[in-house]
Amino acid sequence: MHLKVTFQSSRKSELMNMKVNEAAEEFILEQRIRGNSPATVEYYTFVLKYFIDYAGDIETSDVTLALCKNYCLSLMESDVRSITVQSYVRGARAFLKWLYDNELIEQDICVKFKLPKATKKVIEVLSAEEIKRVFDAITGDTWLAMRNRVIVALMLDSGLRRHEVISLKLPSVNLSDRYIVVERGKGDKQRVVPFGERTAELMEQYLTATSFCNKRDPLIIKESNDKQSYEDVTNVTIKQLFRKLKARSGVSKLRPHILRHTFATYYLENGGNIYTLQS
Repeated sequence: MHLKVTFQSSRKSELMNMKVNEAAEEFILEQRIRGNSPATVEYYTFVLKYFIDYAGDIETSDVTLALCKNYCLSLMESDVRSITVQSYVRGARAFLKWLYDNELIEQDICVKFKLPKATKKVIEVLSAEEIKRVFDAITGDTWLAMRNRVIVALMLDSGLRRHEVISLKLPSVNLSDRYIVVERGKGDKQRVVPFGERTAELMEQYLTATSFCNKRDPLIIKESNDKQSYEDVTNVTIKQLFRKLKARSGVSKLRPHILRHTFATYYLENGGNIYTLQS
């Protein structure tokens, strides 16, 4: 019994002496083990870097409520939006909760370390005229033009996120019944997303035009650098596409996520159910 108590005491002492940056690495590792999406892991990695830089080379036992509040204040006084401050603090709170649950800090700091208020931002959407200008900006009958129309249509018609579009697999598309099975990222969850008749037409045109590459698994593809094969589209590809579409269409507010906002707004305006939309 004495040995067990001594071991537990020794282990607790070892944990309490862990550096904040080392604990953050353990926290990120656990997110991966839990099966959280790459986007979630990337988010925590990004926002915790700022917290670690502010805290400095300290041990977890030295993390205090005062330090956390001063960190929040430093963010609020910097040249970042209030919604960004909230995002950074939210990531830090998740980390602090993990520290407490793993007995790396003695107090549950999150009880008193609240999210700061953020200015409510008006959600922008595209008008019908702006939507037409975006599609008109995708000219030509090449398979690449057809691919780009499909990318825009899936975001606008089905509300897919950028990373969901580029990670779609060909077997997940049911063209006859007009739905896609989308991987949600967390816990291997899936959701079924319908798409309309016009998107189905664009999809069929694209699949017919890319029949030369019928062994592919990813739905959305691009040519490799040597032009000898085809590979997955990346976030960089999407950013480049929308940069060109913004310039060609003259829709200055155009970005991938505004298509998702537009989808949600039009869905509700046309009688859609908010709970169905949420799912």
